[in-house]
Amino acid sequence: MASRKKPKKQPKKPNSELVRKLAAMIKQKVDEQLGPDATFEQRRDLEAELMRDVLWQREDDDLRESVSEADVVEVGGRRYARLSQRSSATYHGRWGPHTIEEALYRELGVHNGPTIKPLELCVGMIARRLTPDFARIAGELSADLNSRELENILRVVGMRPPSRSLLEKRVKLMSADIVEDVDMLEAASRAVEAIPPGVASISCGLDRFSVRMAEQLDADLAEAARPKRRLAEYVRKPPPPKEHWRKAWVGSVTIHDAEGQELHTWRYAADAGEDVRKLAERVAADVAWILRSHPQLPVHVVQDAAPELRALPEALARVLPSDAKVRTLIDFEHLTSNYLDAVVDACEPEGDPFNMKSWYRGELLRDDGAIERIWRGLLERAKRLPGRDTTARTAVAAALSYIRHRKPLMRYASSYAANLPIGSGATESTCWTMQRRVKRPAQSWEVPGLRGTLALRALLISKRWRAVWATYAAVHRHEVTLAH
Repeated sequence: MASRKKPKKQPKKPNSELVRKLAAMIKQKVDEQLGPDATFEQRRDLEAELMRDVLWQREDDDLRESVSEADVVEVGGRRYARLSQRSSATYHGRWGPHTIEEALYRELGVHNGPTIKPLELCVGMIARRLTPDFARIAGELSADLNSRELENILRVVGMRPPSRSLLEKRVKLMSADIVEDVDMLEAASRAVEAIPPGVASISCGLDRFSVRMAEQLDADLAEAARPKRRLAEYVRKPPPPKEHWRKAWVGSVTIHDAEGQELHTWRYAADAGEDVRKLAERVAADVAWILRSHPQLPVHVVQDAAPELRALPEALARVLPSDAKVRTLIDFEHLTSNYLDAVVDACEPEGDPFNMKSWYRGELLRDDGAIERIWRGLLERAKRLPGRDTTARTAVAAALSYIRHRKPLMRYASSYAANLPIGSGATESTCWTMQRRVKRPAQSWEVPGLRGTLALRALLISKRWRAVWATYAAVHRHEVTLAH
């Protein structure tokens, strides 16, 4: 029997009397300005422009109502007195700029101390000049877009953003704040997040990817780069930036169902100058959070064998309970694709007619002891290879060196049979999604910009941005009261 299609739900029509009145007023204004021959598109464009003017006015009125004229105000238990001098500043919201004048305040009893503006504290201005709602939108979009694209998108969707340079500067200041408090913000996100049902296992890992950086030349290199002519020379100060590549960090935590399918992945990133142990501690904090509600879950650390990546197993050992079921594996594809496949390409007839690549994979997935047999087979092959410094001998030597002390981390069959993770696909996909943002053509970075962009993008693709923002914005809001 054929199933009946469910009828499509019709969009709910607004029935507010206020909405109807506003719609009628706008229609009247549009008819007056455009006349009866206007197209549908022209009417919608003018309506949007009118609504932007209305919303800008409401934004402006709200800001001006927050201006303080009191002689003394209290913020966080401290009393501030109004100074005679006034100060004007331009604040940027969704619908345009607002130039607001307000008196400065200084803490009572503090000579020449810092001044405050109650408006900025009451509203919770971000980076001193962005309204919180506009900063939230700009921050979220900056995780995907550069400043030029961000400005364009905001204009296309009908907002009135500030200049690209101002927008870039303020978003950079905001993202630097977020980087400084990322541990606290992720903890706040965990407090409101729900772990999906059906979790059967956890996998996690660290990795690195290259980013092009623009940094100043060292003094000796700058001197060497100058022309050797004796004529009067133009010396650029500071010396020209030097572009080179550095390895940024990424991490991931993935929860899987009983079939081994991904339920959700949390992602992390940091610039090359970040201490990898700090990144590992953030990953371990999320694993510990999941285990608090699911203490019996197995935890698989799956990554390559780079020495610096040991920071993650070490962090898990410090943070997790002593009875946690933690197992460390070398990424299956890293072993097979980078080493065993290289042996086949170098030693077997062209085209792999005996299907040795599949044989290696099949053996590793069938029996936990397969790595021992593969190791012995490689040793025997090495003894029979003719010549020195050949491609075949180099490939076999590299595989033997890689496997020699890591055989306990290459027993995949039992995990594979139980649908437990043996690959680092989630971590590698984190590398890929970060590179989509920070490795565009001709793009190079200074450390502060890269650091902030990686943080914003990690929070967004982990689906934590809104939860993190609620905490971040609340930190910037302060209750301003009249002092008695």
